[in-house]
Amino acid sequence: SSPMILDRNGVTRFNNDASTDTMDATITALNEATAAESGVFGDLWSSTMVSSLSHNKLLYDTLADTTTETTFPNSGLGSQLEMTAKMIASRETRGVDADVFYISTGGWDTHSDVLANLNRLFADVDDSFKAFADEMKIKGTWDNVAVVQTSDFARTLAPNTGRGSDHAWGANSMLFGGGVKGGQILGTYPDDLTDDGPRSLGRGRMIPTTSWDAVFLPLAEWSGATEGDLDNVCPNRDNFPAEHFFDAADVFEMN
Repeated sequence: SSPMILDRNGVTRFNNDASTDTMDATITALNEATAAESGVFGDLWSSTMVSSLSHNKLLYDTLADTTTETTFPNSGLGSQLEMTAKMIASRETRGVDADVFYISTGGWDTHSDVLANLNRLFADVDDSFKAFADEMKIKGTWDNVAVVQTSDFARTLAPNTGRGSDHAWGANSMLFGGGVKGGQILGTYPDDLTDDGPRSLGRGRMIPTTSWDAVFLPLAEWSGATEGDLDNVCPNRDNFPAEHFFDAADVFEMN
């Protein structure tokens, strides 16, 4: 199915303030009509329009009737995870057997007062993901859910003059879910974090040792991707030796 963009409240109902009660039906009828002289581009536009209206109504009505059993934090992250939980709960109504959700949260560009900022940010991360995990367990879907946390860049290990940290390279990713073999650290941890270390670029900017492909390959295998799918999921995997990648069975409980 096509990607959908949701906000913290779900989706906005199409034409919510229609001028007549039959406006939606009229729009659909106009776009369903096909004549001998109809052009291929016009037909494509109209079919896409009708399909989008149908999906919008289905999703709006479905989410309006979907509730959670857990109280989520009233934060941007908490609201996004609550909507994700509602989408997972609505999967049968939406006619899907698997979903991929992308959420984001900001405030991590801690060039000043890094300790105070991290204490505040991590408290929200902890509370939000605990609520999400609790909800998935209540709904019986936790074992079928995996969450991977990533960032587009890291922070320096050495502070700046504002009690903060600056942009860097190598960082960590977190992976958790009911099927994840947790409590372990995968990858190669630097044995020398000083500026003289072989992977250091100065001020604690570390050259990464683990590729994105190594993180997402076992995730793809766990979610059901076949060997023939993996070149599309991880197009750069041929740039690394086989031993670079994590075995899915070391990361997930493979059934």
